[in-house]
Amino acid sequence: MPPRKKTEAGQAQPAGKLKTSTDYVRNMRQRLAEAGLVKREFWILPENVGALRGIEKALRQPFLGERIKLENFMTQNGNWTTESLRKALAELEIVTSGRVVLGNEAGASISLTMTELGDLPIYIAVSGDQVLVDTTLAEVAKVKDVPAFNSLVLRSRDLFPLSSVGIETLGDGTEVYCMFGALSSASDLTVIVQEILTLADNVIRAADAFEGYFSN
Repeated sequence: MPPRKKTEAGQAQPAGKLKTSTDYVRNMRQRLAEAGLVKREFWILPENVGALRGIEKALRQPFLGERIKLENFMTQNGNWTTESLRKALAELEIVTSGRVVLGNEAGASISLTMTELGDLPIYIAVSGDQVLVDTTLAEVAKVKDVPAFNSLVLRSRDLFPLSSVGIETLGDGTEVYCMFGALSSASDLTVIVQEILTLADNVIRAADAFEGYFSN
């Protein structure tokens, strides 16, 4: 995964050629197929959508592992720092097993590669009382009809719980739609991991749902 450049605001951004969200969806589908999984469609009541997502993950394999450490890496005031969170994530079963790859680079952000989702990159920044988890959805320049897409995104909040979509300018000047979630830096590690998994799941589903708006 390419390293991120730093912008004036100190945020880390990806360097080199930017992959689109559809690339990650394509890779994810290929890997799922190679693992012997099959795609099925279901017709259910809207209120059961959340339950179905949980069942789908369980039918693949448990992702969180058997245990998650919580308080051992917290600071005295109960907040995470970038380094303490990096160390805590490194000990998780999903990282030690290779299902999530933790970047080795030091700096103001933490990079994760979701190997079971087509190597989707997730970035985590800890700043003061906030932990920000984000990833790139698509380049603005590759959206066929920006006004129509913006209108659709603004009406999609119920489709992607705990995640928001915004526009961000990368270090090389490229504008991208990013999907992100924010939570307190005093959150339990379990909550942070769930935010990471939810964001990864949401961006894959968003890329699938919005695929018709993106040019190749």
